Amino acid sequence: MANTIVPGLRSRNKLYLSGPFGAGKTTLAVERLRYLLEQERIRGDDILVLVPQRSLGQPYAAAIRRPDIPPGSPVAVTTIASMARQAVELYWPLLATAAGFAEPDREPVFLDLETSQYHMGPFVDHALDQAEFAGIRVERSRVISQILDNLNKSALNGFSIDEAYARLELSVPPGDSRTARLNALRAACRISHEFRNLCLTSSLVDFSLQIELLSRHVLANEWSRTHFFRSRRHLIFDNAEEDTYAAQTLIAQWLPHLESALILSDDDGGVRVFLGAAPSGVSRLAELCDEAVHLDQSWVMPPHIRRLERLVDQLLPAARRASAHTPQPAPPDAASADDEAASKIRLPVAGFRFYPQMLAWVTEQIRSLVLDQGVAPGAIAILAPYVSDALRFSLQTELDKYGILSTTHRPSRALHAEPAARSLTTLAALAHPLWGIAQSPTDVALALSVVVDGLDPVRANLLAQHAYRSRGAAAEFQSFEGLQSAIQQRITYRLGEAYERLFNWLADYRAGDEIQPLDQFWARLFSELLSQPGFGFHHDLDAARVAHQLVTSARNFRWALESSGQGSERTSQMGREYVHLLTSGAVGALYSPGWREAGDAVLIAPAYTFLMRNRAVDYQFWLDIGSSGWWERLYQPLTHPHVMSHNWPPNQPWTDFDEFTTRQANMRRLTLGLLRRTRRQVFLALSNFSESGYEQRGPLLSLINRILAVDAAHPPENIEEPGLMGIAPGPSLDASEEGFFGV
Repeated sequence: MANTIVPGLRSRNKLYLSGPFGAGKTTLAVERLRYLLEQERIRGDDILVLVPQRSLGQPYAAAIRRPDIPPGSPVAVTTIASMARQAVELYWPLLATAAGFAEPDREPVFLDLETSQYHMGPFVDHALDQAEFAGIRVERSRVISQILDNLNKSALNGFSIDEAYARLELSVPPGDSRTARLNALRAACRISHEFRNLCLTSSLVDFSLQIELLSRHVLANEWSRTHFFRSRRHLIFDNAEEDTYAAQTLIAQWLPHLESALILSDDDGGVRVFLGAAPSGVSRLAELCDEAVHLDQSWVMPPHIRRLERLVDQLLPAARRASAHTPQPAPPDAASADDEAASKIRLPVAGFRFYPQMLAWVTEQIRSLVLDQGVAPGAIAILAPYVSDALRFSLQTELDKYGILSTTHRPSRALHAEPAARSLTTLAALAHPLWGIAQSPTDVALALSVVVDGLDPVRANLLAQHAYRSRGAAAEFQSFEGLQSAIQQRITYRLGEAYERLFNWLADYRAGDEIQPLDQFWARLFSELLSQPGFGFHHDLDAARVAHQLVTSARNFRWALESSGQGSERTSQMGREYVHLLTSGAVGALYSPGWREAGDAVLIAPAYTFLMRNRAVDYQFWLDIGSSGWWERLYQPLTHPHVMSHNWPPNQPWTDFDEFTTRQANMRRLTLGLLRRTRRQVFLALSNFSESGYEQRGPLLSLINRILAVDAAHPPENIEEPGLMGIAPGPSLDASEEGFFGV
């Protein structure tokens, strides 16, 4: 089939392959990888698979682990960040002096996002003390993350620090707050230079410096460039439209030196623009290839979803790419008749006025799908523009009542925002009294409610009030046996037994002579106690994932500080500093296991996060379609993903018209991306009032109304009932009328 669809797939050529999501591009790329290994007998270390994010390389990693793959050196499935780090390590003696490092003979210390935030923190704290960011309403942790984001994007697009901030100053709109915004940007520019000077002085290499060293030194040196380009002879570049300008430039320079290359690109892609993706840059890669092939078919969308996709494509013409292709109908499969029957939707009897009513309807539909129709929970995704703690708690609580497993993924949240992370931090502070970190009874109650399975917040507060005593930085726990009999009965002896085990474990640890590194302490606590029956982490997939992420993060933090000269004699102090980093709101680094499939569970995630996972599901639930969050960008006064792009003219200011057209383009990209990842059905949920109690009339709701109007005027021929979704033509959907409809 591969040769029939793409004749040049099994040739040693340079092929550019494009098409919508679900057209089979990655499947064909895996076929080409297998052909190179099995038929051409190419060595694995001569083949490079480049992806924008490590999780997107999972299909290739699974393919090379098959038992029928020839033995030998493994194929490298990697990202531009990993390649840059490996190149800096390999060519460090060549570039250290030229790059301006104060001690070129000293080994570099590579920083991840968390350790970069740690080292930049003092510079931002000094600026905050001087009230240099008083004119903008942004938390300290967001100031740090946005300044690091500017450094990263300037490196990815080949800008100097001063050039990047000159662009950002042009993006500040006129008005009363302009002066304050400009002062904040100039302070951020100074902090960026101070952080860069610290890196050069102490041989610290953050992500932005890795990219600069690769592009400006490794590839500029004739010897290292020649050696680098000879390291691989065959390339597969998947999701090229989601990668950065730096990655696309590297591949453009590498292509003449390769024997074969396969470059894959999704139509209407680029959901990672806010992370530096350059979707328009794939056109220059296509021009450098021997042949360009476009796949029109979608093997994911059924006909009724495909019709909706076409209508979205037609109703947002201002944002359409000139090279966009409209997918053609895919061949019907064996289950097409059943799919047609299942595609008919059910409307609720009455509309929904309040947000909780909408959530109750969603969970009821999921209950019906899973328990009545036998749909696997892993085939369902609940998507919203933002997933708050209240929304996640409400959905998971209702799904738990029906015994339906669910999992969430919110990678942009601070590590300490997760209840499981806060609980582990509280237990770590209680186990290390020398840190001097006082814990309030509220923090202790939260930790107990998360850690002890079945302990509700009321009894957790009762237990914290009677079993925990805080005297400044010192704290004492009392055993369950020492509590009054009336308190024991209210808490119940079953829950008291689990608490007693926790009390004894912490007491034994505090009585020990050796202070363990924080990552080892958490690993022991999880494996010996929290993962056991009777404790909250035993069945909670999200809590287990957070625990693993914290252990990994704390270990990397310790290694980075030890490598920079802070030895093991500061083990206890490093644990304290890491806890302070967490509680300050630091954003976690990319955690690859969090992007993997979490078993058979309903996924609850922001819409953009779901797109970045690059997977399809049978059923999607779009929550709160009246929200403007489907259309608006996050408020980021210190950075701007579109101005910090190589495609934006350097001296052109950002106007309201640019903002409007960009929002339209983003909404089109978002809706098309979600529809193309749907196998059977989409449920769109709406309530009159938002989660915060505000009335909603967002642009996505207007788009849906236009789609309904167009479909009512031109019903499809292949659906028996009138209307796009089997809905009889009627008045347009309004937040005060029918609250839901499905596709």
